[in-house]
Order: sequence, then C-alpha cells, then structure tokens
Amino acid sequence: MENAESRPKNRPEVFSWVFYDFANTIFSMNVVSLYFPLWITVNHGWEDIWVSWAHFISMGLVAISMPFLGTVSDHLRRRMPFLIALTLACVLFTALIGLVGQSGLSIEAKVLCALFFFVVANYCYQGGLVFYNALLPEVSTPRTMGKISGYGVALGYMGAIVGMVLVMPFNEGSIFGLEIPFISGGGRGATFVPTGLLFLVCSLPTFLFLRDRTTGGAAPAKLKFNESLNRIWKALGRSVQYPTVLRFLVAKFFYENAISAVIAFMAVYAVKVMSFTDNVVIVFFMVSTTSAIIGSFICGFVVDRFGASKTLKGVLIGWIVSLCLVIFTGDRWVFWCAGSLVGIFMGSTWTSARPLLVTLVPREMLGEFFGLYAFSGKTAAIFGPLIWGLVVKLLGTFHVLKYRFAVGSLAILAAIGLFILWGVSDGRRADFAAS
Repeated sequence: MENAESRPKNRPEVFSWVFYDFANTIFSMNVVSLYFPLWITVNHGWEDIWVSWAHFISMGLVAISMPFLGTVSDHLRRRMPFLIALTLACVLFTALIGLVGQSGLSIEAKVLCALFFFVVANYCYQGGLVFYNALLPEVSTPRTMGKISGYGVALGYMGAIVGMVLVMPFNEGSIFGLEIPFISGGGRGATFVPTGLLFLVCSLPTFLFLRDRTTGGAAPAKLKFNESLNRIWKALGRSVQYPTVLRFLVAKFFYENAISAVIAFMAVYAVKVMSFTDNVVIVFFMVSTTSAIIGSFICGFVVDRFGASKTLKGVLIGWIVSLCLVIFTGDRWVFWCAGSLVGIFMGSTWTSARPLLVTLVPREMLGEFFGLYAFSGKTAAIFGPLIWGLVVKLLGTFHVLKYRFAVGSLAILAAIGLFILWGVSDGRRADFAAS
C-alpha cells in the first residue's frame, strides 16, 4: 500500500505538472475562445451554430471515450503516454487549421476542413485534461492539493496572457502598435500555426520531467476490451452507490454548460454586442485572465482553509451575479468589471472542483472517476455551446438582444447547478486522514 511519504513532493515534478496548465491554456485561449470562433463567424460570416456543432461533436466524442480511456489508464497504471499522445495530436491539428486557412481551397471547403480539424484538436485537448487531472495526487499531499491545483490554474492563465501577446503580431503585425521585425500580420487565420508550436514547446517540461508512479502489483501485459467495459459500468454503478459523488457530477453538468459556452462565445459577444476590436478583445481577455490568476491563487488557500465544497458554492454564486451583469448592461465599463469577475470565478471553479472530487473517491479509483468527471463536464460542454447557438439562431431577427437571451440561458444553468450542489459536503477519505 502507498503512504504519504511515497508521494513525490520534489519541486521539478510539481513544476512540471503545474506548467502543463500554462501550456494548454495557450491553446484554449487563442483557439477555443478567441480566434477560431471569430474567424468562422466574423471573417467568413458563418452563423454561431456552426461553431456550436463543432463543440458538440468534439465534446460528444470526449464524453463517450474518456471513461473507457480513464479505465484503461487505471488498469495500465499509466497517465503520461496518453497525455503526451493527445497533446501532440492537438498541436498537429491546430496547425492544420492555419494551413488550410492559407490554402487555395474555396471558402466553403476551407471552413468545413477547419471545423473538422478543430473537432479533432479540441477532442485531444479536452481528452488530455482527463489524464492531467488524474496526475494531481502524484505531485501533492492532502494539505497542499488545493494550493497546487490553484498554482496550476493560475499559471495556466498566465500562459493565456503570454500566448495572446506572442501570437498577436501574426494577426495584426504588431503588439499594441509596436511592430515586430520579420512578422507581417496575416489576420486571424495566421494565428493557429504559432499557437500550436507554442503549445508544443511549453509542454516539453511536462513530457521530460513528470513521471507515472506505479503502485501495487505489476501491471497486466494485456487489457481485454470486455474487462475494461465492465469496469466502466462498475464505475457508473459505484457513482450511484456514492450519492454525494453522483450529485456533484450532476451539478457539474449544469454549471459546466454555462462555463463552456462562455469560453466558446465571449469573444463573439464582445465583438458583436459591445463592438470591440480584436486588440480591445485581447486587452479585455488579459484583464479577465489577470483576475483569474489572482482568483486561482486565493481560491487555492480558501479551499485548504474552508474546504472545496463551500468554496465551489460561493464561486457559483459569483458566476450567476457576473452573468446577470453582462445581461443587463450596455455600459462598457460595467462589462469590463463583469469580465474581471468572470475571470476570477472561472479560475476558482477548477481550483475548487478538482480537489473536491479527489476527496470524494478512493485513490485507486481516481482514473475511473476522473473519467466520469470528464464525462459529466464534457457532456455539459456538448450542450452549453449548442444551447447558445440555438438561442442565437432561433432569435436571429432580434440582433443584439438574441445574445443577451443567450447569456440569460447560461445564468439559469449555473443556478440549477448551484441548487443541486448545495447538499454536497467534502469527503473524508481514509487515506487522506492517514496522511
């Protein structure tokens, strides 16, 4: 059996785990949140629903496959090979979005190919997070888990800022008016290749220094499909046997609907409703991201002091307030304040949710339950952007008002998640107490 002293606490491994958040948020910010939805909806004039369907397909594949892959990783006692393979595939298909955008294909062919490449890239990015999250107990102790999770999220948002700044000249030809030698602005479509390369380079410390730590008996040489499938069904059955875990996962489904839509479409909202230029959107995201860094650090300590459950409930209340501000204001300064609040609560959501799950399930089942954690969240991410796209499409004649209704639907989803989560308290695992 493993004890507290067998868990690695050396700084290189902690840094390597944390720094992957820096790397993957470069992709999340530049591709998922910023340039890809604008490139589809503004550059080419396609409706929001096309981006929604791309999210729907990629997240649907994640929801279907990740519980199985999580079970396989538990059986093999390996996380890193899955994380590395999915990251490399994400880098490749992100670059392909940029390459097809610069090709001589027709507009329709370019957009359809780019949508397909985005589906694959986003699948690999989201899938990699399952194995990344499951590595958290390998680099932390019960007393430091909240802080290390917070460091990861905070450093991730620092990566988002760095990524936006470094990629900006490929879009505009300059960084806030400062021209960069040897780089000419190629528009939004020219940002995908450098984003993929940055993701790759910044992932190297994780690839090189973070290691799986095998515990227990020797891993089996071969995994049978039926056996793994049975383990998935058993994990689902066990989640029913653990009502608190099930309630948390259902709550996560609802509030992640709202978060996933905000991530996918906030740039579109800023451009089409608030009439922001790309440079202003980037500054807006930088302010929101800076707020997320502060919120993540503070939230890590709050989790360790008051517990993940109470912290997450407070964060969801903050989400609802922030979304209501966005709905009812036309004032840019109020919108900027709402964006800062969204940043604080977005970083805090993941900082508090990951440790909460870890306290609710046995350590040897972490891979399975993080697979179900992904199933809940990624299933929500199927429907969140789709709900946004459908509301905007159905209210197409209402121009700006349709986007406010879309944000209103997200506030309702966050409120439902809070209501369900209200009865969940932190778990007290035996091995945590022993540590």
